[in-house]
Amino acid sequence: MKKLNKKSERLKLNFWNFDFLFKLFIYIFPILLFFSYYPLIHFGSSESMNFEISLPMIWLVLFDLFVFVAMVRRRTLFKKIKKEWIWLLFPVFLTTSVLWSLNSLRGILTAGILWLIYFAGYALDSFKETLQDNKFRKNFWKIFFSATLFVCVWCFLQCILDLAGVSREWTLMCEGCTYSMFGFPHPNGFAIEPQFMGNLLLAPSIIAAYSIIKSGKPVLHLYSSKTFGLLLFILTMTLFLTFSRGAIYAFLVAMVFMTTFTIMKEGWKKIAKRLSLVWGVIILAFLFTLNLQGIMAAVSPTNDTYFSGISKALNHLSLGAIDIREKSRTENFSEETQALEIGVIEEKDEAVFDGYVEESTNTRIRLNDAALKVWSKDFTTVMFGVGLGGAGQALYDNGLSSAPKEIIQNQYISLLLETGLVGIVLLILTLILIIRVVIKKSDTQIMFSLMMAYGISLLFFAGFANALHVYLMSIIIMLLL
Repeated sequence: MKKLNKKSERLKLNFWNFDFLFKLFIYIFPILLFFSYYPLIHFGSSESMNFEISLPMIWLVLFDLFVFVAMVRRRTLFKKIKKEWIWLLFPVFLTTSVLWSLNSLRGILTAGILWLIYFAGYALDSFKETLQDNKFRKNFWKIFFSATLFVCVWCFLQCILDLAGVSREWTLMCEGCTYSMFGFPHPNGFAIEPQFMGNLLLAPSIIAAYSIIKSGKPVLHLYSSKTFGLLLFILTMTLFLTFSRGAIYAFLVAMVFMTTFTIMKEGWKKIAKRLSLVWGVIILAFLFTLNLQGIMAAVSPTNDTYFSGISKALNHLSLGAIDIREKSRTENFSEETQALEIGVIEEKDEAVFDGYVEESTNTRIRLNDAALKVWSKDFTTVMFGVGLGGAGQALYDNGLSSAPKEIIQNQYISLLLETGLVGIVLLILTLILIIRVVIKKSDTQIMFSLMMAYGISLLFFAGFANALHVYLMSIIIMLLL
């Protein structure tokens, strides 16, 4: 009897250890996500790619190893695969396409990351009961929002340090993020670029907005609507500060979708006040950030003024549609010229860009057109693509890019070129499976809004390594709602 009791206690202890470690992995995930580029471990590079690994990737490998051992010991791994095999058609085909890839090494590494993501998703779903208790949920959301606020503060600090002339080695700002570009800085946090920093803020911003609409329901009434209002203000203000059009457009489209969906589901009168509060906070955050960009332009070492900073920001965000730049120059030109002539002020450097960077959009369009041209050249490529990881090499071989490292900044077109129509059909099948799961949840608005935001954002970048939040954070949020 004593032996049985000891055995029972040992089993409980082992199970408790698993629960503890599993929850610990989930707790630290939203923190590590923000460190997607800094720090980074480099292993060199080749003609077509860089070899490096980040903290989120290390987390993914360790997490998969941990849950793999647990699933093998519990004999649940193969049972789940057999039951839900249809989910594996997409990654199996993408992995198979490595056989005809124009860049097999990149294809193998990409397939490896894809399988790591898929396995992590399977594991999260398999052990979802571990994440269901209210204490864990409250702790998770506290960590989630605390980590986000910390990075938001760091983004503002980055701007201040950059304006003060602190080196990029200390501020960790990307080369195109400093005040010398537009006259005001736009932070990238610990990510490689502002667009990834902005993308990391999509989930926290959408959840904060939805929490106001639903009076705190998604996070178990952790904060009041006023607190979530303040959170939403800080988060969206930082999002606008990143100056990432892709992330900003994605957020606004998702919010319009959430607003429409909620009104259709619950009616306007019932939630009019809360929706008005959400949009009021978003508009206020945008106006605050716009003025802040004007102030930063005025105090920067460039020849920009408060008005030129605002006019540049509006011109760039609107893709050139809003242009009040010439007016601001005319108003200030004569006074500045006279001051320079009599030596009252010193001549300052001129910012690289004076508004909408059309070249950025043109480059994306050029690469998209080039990818479609290569994809449509023959029947085999149309159906099966050039193989996973081979997009950059395909463009280079056809004389449509300057180097094999140049990638298509559009996940859908990149996937079309690499895996053809078969890959796109399997992607659509996967999306249908995801929608079937989401539609069974009670909080469908937030998940569909998040999917909408991430779906739009994938029009502006491609790849897995720097975007683990798009795939894994979505699963975690869905399990916790």
